[in-house]
Amino acid sequence: MLNRILLVEDDMYIALALKIRLKAEGYEVNVAHDRGEACRVARENPPDLALIDYNLPDGTGFEVMGHFSEDVRTASIKKIIMTASKQPGLRESAIAAGALELFEKPFKSIELIDYIQKVSNHGEQLKPESL
Repeated sequence: MLNRILLVEDDMYIALALKIRLKAEGYEVNVAHDRGEACRVARENPPDLALIDYNLPDGTGFEVMGHFSEDVRTASIKKIIMTASKQPGLRESAIAAGALELFEKPFKSIELIDYIQKVSNHGEQLKPESL
């Protein structure tokens, strides 16, 4: 069961809206606004899942995922990338880098929550493309 979520989002309004929506669904949500804060928060209180914005003020979501992978405390965190970028091939790159999925902004929060619940219910047995 995925209960603890780390939301890594530099846009304060998006972060607040997603945090409120996720908390309403019963998730414990911590928020980080940049790469450095995300790594620190994840080490201190490892989440089950990280929702990571691709473009951060001090790096990329891929760099955050890389830091998570290098630390035994954070290596098992499931990761979802969020982005407003329309860069071709970014979804494929995100999945190749270890993300379960990439959600392109703007997206409906209910679609994200449905995806999180499917991942939570199916665990590691479910591949991203089968959701």
